Amino acid sequence: MDFLKQYLRIINYSILGILFAFSSFYILANLYHYFEIRRDYSVDVKALPVVNNINGNLTLINKNIDSFNANTYKGKIPTTIMMKINHNLKVCVDSLNNDTYKEMLNKKKITIIDVYNLREAYENNVLNNCLVNNINWLVLDNNGVNSTYLSTNKELITKHLNLLLIDTSYLKKDLLNNSSYYYNTNIASNSVKDNTKDGFYEVLDAYNSAADFILYISNWYKMEVEG
Repeated sequence: MDFLKQYLRIINYSILGILFAFSSFYILANLYHYFEIRRDYSVDVKALPVVNNINGNLTLINKNIDSFNANTYKGKIPTTIMMKINHNLKVCVDSLNNDTYKEMLNKKKITIIDVYNLREAYENNVLNNCLVNNINWLVLDNNGVNSTYLSTNKELITKHLNLLLIDTSYLKKDLLNNSSYYYNTNIASNSVKDNTKDGFYEVLDAYNSAADFILYISNWYKMEVEG
């Protein structure tokens, strides 16, 4: 009986040793990968031309929004509809200038985690909150906006909008793959570094395209306001 107890004890210690060794390896491998995915790309975000263009567009959009005064407006589109569009454009400005984007402006180094967060903010704020919930209805039938310009250019506007709605979707898969926890190889490490830089500019370009589109809508809006 004592021999059996000793034998079982040896087996238990062996199993615990194997589990400890496996756990240690897994923890170390993931710790190594954690530092790998935090490899950064040095850049002065605020000085980038694409960022200056985005911020310049936001300034112009705000000026177009401010051109509307419900008390003096005498255009063809009902005042209530114009007030709604005014509100929607303001929502889009706030969506483009979201907290994640504003935090990014002060960074001097970008990691792939920053790129992922910026892309998520783009999807949640710009795509969903701005384009889907506040702009998409403008190009739909029976929306109450009696605009010859929108009707004439509906196909073009819809096509542009749809392109924005699918923008950066492919990028999310790459970002998720490169932020998964696994033992990293040199090839994977280089991929992380490349995706940090390329992905960052890809998302910024998406922000820029969205800002261009909202400016386009706000220019139409100002034109309707001024007659």
